Amino acid sequence: MSSTELPGSPFGARNVVSITSRAIPGHIGFGQRLSEVLNKVTMSCMIGNALEWYDFVIYSYFASLLGNLFFPTSEPFAQMVATWCIFWAGFIARPLGSILFGHIGDRFSRKTALMISIYVMAIPTALIGALPTYAQIGPMAAVLLFILRTLQGLAIGGEFTGSMVFMVEHAKPHNRGFAGSFATFSLVAGVVVGSAVATSINTFLSEEAVISWGWRVPFLLSILGSFVGSYMRNSLTDPSEYLAEKSKRKAHSTPLKDLVQHYKKKVLLVIGIDFLTAVGFFLIVIFLPTYFSRYLHLSPEKSLWINTVSMCLFALFILLGGWLSDVFGRFKVLALPCIAFVVLSYPLFGLFQTGEIVPVCLAEGMLVLMMGIFFGAIPVGLSEIFPTHVRFSGLSLGHNLSMTLFGGSTPLMASYLINYTQSEVSPAYLLIGAALLTLLSLTFFKPETV
Repeated sequence: MSSTELPGSPFGARNVVSITSRAIPGHIGFGQRLSEVLNKVTMSCMIGNALEWYDFVIYSYFASLLGNLFFPTSEPFAQMVATWCIFWAGFIARPLGSILFGHIGDRFSRKTALMISIYVMAIPTALIGALPTYAQIGPMAAVLLFILRTLQGLAIGGEFTGSMVFMVEHAKPHNRGFAGSFATFSLVAGVVVGSAVATSINTFLSEEAVISWGWRVPFLLSILGSFVGSYMRNSLTDPSEYLAEKSKRKAHSTPLKDLVQHYKKKVLLVIGIDFLTAVGFFLIVIFLPTYFSRYLHLSPEKSLWINTVSMCLFALFILLGGWLSDVFGRFKVLALPCIAFVVLSYPLFGLFQTGEIVPVCLAEGMLVLMMGIFFGAIPVGLSEIFPTHVRFSGLSLGHNLSMTLFGGSTPLMASYLINYTQSEVSPAYLLIGAALLTLLSLTFFKPETV
């Protein structure tokens, strides 16, 4: 497959995309594209990915309560920092998980890697729901929480990027962007379910019941989801493109060694492009519900309802971004939201300061629109950076290093910025900085022939 240069990038830089990532033939309608994408492979990956992200993010929606239960202290800021440090612990193991599952996915089987990851996620999540609190066993409660969050991070290290690669490789060339967007769509679906469950717990149970036992329910429910996900994935087969490449390789080949020797710059490119993914996702999706309740003094119920509705819109914008990346090319659809974040982040955080529901909803709606378009093009854009034989390993390592370095620390950095500057608009600086660094990285974006 050949490559071509498209004129008119926002920087005047070279925008190289594969022929298959350019405009789709006009006679192929949206309905036909959708029917091509919504197959057994996509649905299986979506369900498993959604369940794993439900497991992973439910912690954040109970962050304030978990801080009280596992880190009793008279200093609210210290308690919040401790809570988000444990959240970050889930990211410490992600690069290790990317190496482990990347090796399995590239060397042995994409399907096997995805099957194992769902169990490694579900069991620790259920155990969090059964953990004794600080009042029952003292500091050991926080230690156990740290261990379980680390195991969750190990699973996510292979799950999300594995599902990206799986969907993109199974898709038809003209539909790869749209198909890949269902990986991030399902991520947000898991977040929406987690947000809805957390909202329901806070709405229908008394405060005393939530503190006593209600917070455990969302974690314990994950064990049921794991059975559904594993059942769906059991019928999958590896992509034909991957099987053909695998048959050419030597039995003792080591994807990680090949990656380190020949594709280090591509891993660094993924880290750079993913900067906005990391900071934007964890600031907008994870931090804002806590931000609304703690700093804007909205009730937990209102904060979670606003977040749940916003996440539904976010999911739709992701599919739009994936489709646009097939029509207009990966580069433009990734670059334009970055420019929007640089220009609009500060004014939108200024709108939050009104504390009124309508301006708050409008500001978050704009943030999820920009993030959704960017997020929709990310799976195919990052997947096409690597050749098939190191794609799982390369994408997983680069993405998870970015998430570990920048994503997991984002809520902590946002809390620190607010405390240091005494300005509740200051988290906008994180979005602006991330968007600028991603724009710089995109000037080096050149997909592999796929």
